[in-house]
Amino acid sequence: MSNFHSICVRRWKIWLLAVIMIAIAVVFCIPLYSVIVISFKTSRELIYTPLALPESFYLENFFSAWEKLNLGTVYKNSIIVSMGAVVFRVLFAAMASFTLAKHKNKFNRFLYLLFLSGMMIPIYTVLVPLLRLIKDLGLINSHFGLIVVYIAMGMPFAIFMLTGFVKSIPNELIEAGIIDGCSVYRIFWVIVFPLIKPAVTTLFILDFLGVWNDFLLPMLTLSSNALKTVPVAMYNFYGEYGSRWEMTFAGYSLAIIPVLIICLLLQKNIVNGIMVGAVKG
Repeated sequence: MSNFHSICVRRWKIWLLAVIMIAIAVVFCIPLYSVIVISFKTSRELIYTPLALPESFYLENFFSAWEKLNLGTVYKNSIIVSMGAVVFRVLFAAMASFTLAKHKNKFNRFLYLLFLSGMMIPIYTVLVPLLRLIKDLGLINSHFGLIVVYIAMGMPFAIFMLTGFVKSIPNELIEAGIIDGCSVYRIFWVIVFPLIKPAVTTLFILDFLGVWNDFLLPMLTLSSNALKTVPVAMYNFYGEYGSRWEMTFAGYSLAIIPVLIICLLLQKNIVNGIMVGAVKG
């Protein structure tokens, strides 16, 4: 009888937890539902039935938002900045992690602690000197300058994350590569890099989403409309057409489509990388 009672209590707790999680999910989905529904409405429908399902799918809002946002160019700018920054950041961090983890000496230990200290410095404390440095180097109002800043800013966390994975690789594998006559670069590309692919994939996805959604640095460093990224373009678009909610929300819907596709396609890689990280820890 006691076992039956404990099973009932356990099931009741599971059902209660499920209801709570569903309620939280609904709360978080309400803004997304509002954006999508309103983007398909006419101005008249928006006034009288703002949250009801649209009577018909009015697609003119999306065409207008695409044209006024110049979204083709904006997408291209965000892809250039995000891919350029994240690819080189992950590549440099992986190579640095290999050196710091497998070539242990006092200097490398100091470098590792120096990178870790970079995680403790908020960007806002160095924002003014950073912008001054970018301007002095002639990198203001250019994608290249923004990419360089993103690479430098993300290196501390990337090295911290990948170094733990590299440390877990048995030294015997590297020693076997040395005996076979492999150079340091070949050992890295053939032995080390394939073994840390779960961590590299997870880091790539999270960094890509972070750079794609960043607003502060592109807003401060890119003044030309032809160089704007998605968040900055949406900010300017809202400032100009904020009273046209149906067209503004259509622009928001178009802006989140690439991120939504990436999350849906690669969510398994994110989960697998996090699970592998938990096991390594």
